[in-house]
Amino acid sequence: MSAPLSIQADAYVCPPVKTATGLLEPERQWWQPITSTLIHGPTSAVLVDPPLTTDQSEKVADWIESILSLYPGKTLKFIYVTHAHGDHFFGAPVIQKRFPNVEILTTATVLEGIKVVYSPEVHEGVWGKLFPNGQLPVEKRLPTALPSSNEFFIDGEVLKAYDVSSDCEQSSFLHVPCIKLVVGGDVVYGDCHQHLREANTPEKRQRWLDALDLIDSLKPNVVVPSHKRATQSDGAYLVEATRRYILDFARWGDEIKKDDSIEAAKKPEALFARVKKGYSQRWNEWLLLGGAVAFFD
Repeated sequence: MSAPLSIQADAYVCPPVKTATGLLEPERQWWQPITSTLIHGPTSAVLVDPPLTTDQSEKVADWIESILSLYPGKTLKFIYVTHAHGDHFFGAPVIQKRFPNVEILTTATVLEGIKVVYSPEVHEGVWGKLFPNGQLPVEKRLPTALPSSNEFFIDGEVLKAYDVSSDCEQSSFLHVPCIKLVVGGDVVYGDCHQHLREANTPEKRQRWLDALDLIDSLKPNVVVPSHKRATQSDGAYLVEATRRYILDFARWGDEIKKDDSIEAAKKPEALFARVKKGYSQRWNEWLLLGGAVAFFD
């Protein structure tokens, strides 16, 4: 019998969930699909980015159990949170209840952002309204901050987090050098519209582009995006696709901003329509609309 690989990875994509956006159009009432990644060695594993709702998190816990059951003696040791958006950490307590000895980790920078999102003003005032009627886990668990090296280990192999900005100022991605893997969090997207509501200035978008350049410099073979079609292959090509979307969005937005033939109140819808046409394969009109509105704020 062959020895198991030192490190390997699996990915699970939670399907979109209905969201109380307050918009009438059915296509603007959904949250993105969410990718959770399980990185595992001969005896230990880490889950990167637990999902959003209790139901999603229970399904991810079932999936983790199904993977670990294939390898007797392998246990979930860590949960790693890439960034301070609730759809990437609200489900951590649900996973931890199923795997009581697991430790939740993130960078010190991301931890500060998570504290803000867990505040009543944001957790109940924003997320609770988008996902009402008990969809969100009740328990809140703050991760432990990684040491200043931003490194931790699975079966002797180093996993290193990099603090960057993306669609969220308090963001990171996780690099696994031994298998040339990057789990991108919201730094890298698949075929879903990118969340540009927060990255709504040239400076913020440039910091996101800088993060993509940093990923490229690591020369990964596999890059896992945060939001994608379930059947979409993970790969380094997604870094360039994410970069191109940011540049196109900004270029089209600037063109519309300078076009005096378009009324100011109609410019967000004009940008929405232009991006939708240019990226017709991408999903989630609600996030696209939010980014288009924020561009002109």
